[in-house]
Amino acid sequence: MGRWQPLRADLPPEAARLVRELRQYVDRCELNSAALAARTGYSRSSWLRYLSGRRLPPWPAVAGLGRLAQADAEHLRVLWESAADVWTRESAAGGTDPPPDGTDLPGDHPADDTDRPPGPSRPARAAGPAPAAPPPRTGRTRDRKGALTAAGAACALLAAVLLAGPWDDGAGTGAPAGAPSGAPAWPWDLRDAGDQAAAGCRAGGCRNLDPYREKCDRDSVAVHRMRAYGHVLSLRYSPSCRASWAEVDAPAGTTGLRIATTGGDERPAAAGGAYTTMVGSGPDATRATVVVRGHQLGVARYDSWVDDVSGSA
Repeated sequence: MGRWQPLRADLPPEAARLVRELRQYVDRCELNSAALAARTGYSRSSWLRYLSGRRLPPWPAVAGLGRLAQADAEHLRVLWESAADVWTRESAAGGTDPPPDGTDLPGDHPADDTDRPPGPSRPARAAGPAPAAPPPRTGRTRDRKGALTAAGAACALLAAVLLAGPWDDGAGTGAPAGAPSGAPAWPWDLRDAGDQAAAGCRAGGCRNLDPYREKCDRDSVAVHRMRAYGHVLSLRYSPSCRASWAEVDAPAGTTGLRIATTGGDERPAAAGGAYTTMVGSGPDATRATVVVRGHQLGVARYDSWVDDVSGSA
């Protein structure tokens, strides 16, 4: 969806964290606004508002994007609830109420939202009159419940198909050239596998070592990845090794691939290499860069950029 615009300065930190996380998922899946709308059922204009921090996205939209990115659902739910709470408090202070969970402005939700189960509710802001007792169940109610069950099964099947298939333009995103055999292909597992991987090094002990030969790739995640000028730059991190590295696909036509930390450690790739050796640092303190056609591409955990290289034509 192009380079992200800065979030507004007065956006609460809880809301900013959620928006940055969702932007990361969009980059990871390489989705443009049209593809994002098609795969989640929420319109392009809705997603533009959600990803710019102008509107609180409903939980079904957030969960749908999270499934596409194979994100940790519990972690994402915590981020969303924190953002929803502060958004609600700000709306109440400003004299306006946000729409109920699972809904949005007219025309922003899918056509079948009337049959969508409501999103998890937050505590009521004010006590109101007691609701009327529900009418006795009828055959129509049972029929509607059966229809909802069937619709839910169909949605689950569709989600499985989407996750099973590639969501890029068909270009290969498997293990980089030169990596030992058996390296995983995209989409990579995003679970924090801890010590499940039989890695050969940890943290600072991984510095300047090959991530594939040390088996750090087995539980690695793509922290952030960006496609530009026909190449994909990725910042990778291994939870078990507690180390990071940079990759580019394809390396032909690129120079200066490197991984760097905020502490000053820097590991360049060999000339023509598809990936760097590792730095013993987590994803919050690392960035990956590469030069393509006179431009430097860069990714960090919550940012990406394309800058002109000084002195280039």
